[in-house]
Amino acid sequence: MAKKRMYRRPDGLFEKKLTIGGKRVVFRAGSEREVMQKIAAYQERAERGPTFEEVAGEWWAYKQPRLSPNTVPGYRLAMERAIDRFGDKPAKEITPSMVKAYLDALAHRGYARRTVSQHLIVLREICAWACENYDAASNPAALVKLPDGLRKGKRTMPTQAQIDAIKASVGSKDGLFLYFLMYTGLRLGEALALRWEDIDAAGSMIHVQRSLYFAGQNQGQLKQPKTEAGTRSVLYMERLKAVLEPHRGAAGAYVFGGDRPMTKRGYYCLLDRCRKAGIDVTPHQLRHAFATLCFEAGIPEKTAQGMLGHAQLSTTMDIYAELRQKKLFEAAAALNAADL
Repeated sequence: MAKKRMYRRPDGLFEKKLTIGGKRVVFRAGSEREVMQKIAAYQERAERGPTFEEVAGEWWAYKQPRLSPNTVPGYRLAMERAIDRFGDKPAKEITPSMVKAYLDALAHRGYARRTVSQHLIVLREICAWACENYDAASNPAALVKLPDGLRKGKRTMPTQAQIDAIKASVGSKDGLFLYFLMYTGLRLGEALALRWEDIDAAGSMIHVQRSLYFAGQNQGQLKQPKTEAGTRSVLYMERLKAVLEPHRGAAGAYVFGGDRPMTKRGYYCLLDRCRKAGIDVTPHQLRHAFATLCFEAGIPEKTAQGMLGHAQLSTTMDIYAELRQKKLFEAAAALNAADL
């Protein structure tokens, strides 16, 4: 019996229609041989599943709209580095040993623990997407641990000289901004999003309800705080009230900015002026200073957690543990210097 020839279209191309995995697929080429080669390649690919890059692209389309603007750049960079490493490899074929080698390579480049940890989180989520949507047998990044000996980026407390300089400069707008951060513990975006109506002088409370995100733009965008813990009320301390209230503006005006919030350029110019004046501190350092103030005042960890807006109590406890250790070293030094 003669072999049935493949259908040839009016334009001269050969065509074959097949149902593969419940999906109707059409193959076309200039010869029957090429059509059969395309069919074989498609079936092999269907067996092996999508590449890591394809899975990462789908995951990113889902994930990006759900990330805060400040988180997007870090996640995007981690995804791009993972694609550089695993891009054309079928997602199902990535193994824990490959993931470990990737993390070791990041560590070898000198990246800090926090950076490598974020890269691992992103890789785990992409691999989880392959498990959920393409029946990958397991998540190869699920049980892989961070390499030992990663550098830790430590947020240090401002020096006493820096604190004294901030107190001395409170009469200027720049100094007042740093003083405000030091005595509220607010994050930068939370402070820049404050309106005068959020500060209750009579009740001595500051109500944090929104945050400002720059997301690569000069004019920030107002968003809800990234966690439920971020929406909170903070004590409006008397020492802060005394220097801030004389500047009170209209209820809807921004405390630091006026009719509109301070811009990214305005913030960096402020920092630059402070550095030139000998005050080289970051908002995170001033937040650490406020946490230290809470510790020195004997405020319990759980209460401090609410004041600082930490989503996890463990974050506050880690800071307190560090401060207790510092106190212990100071006590040991004093004891060693003492004599009967």
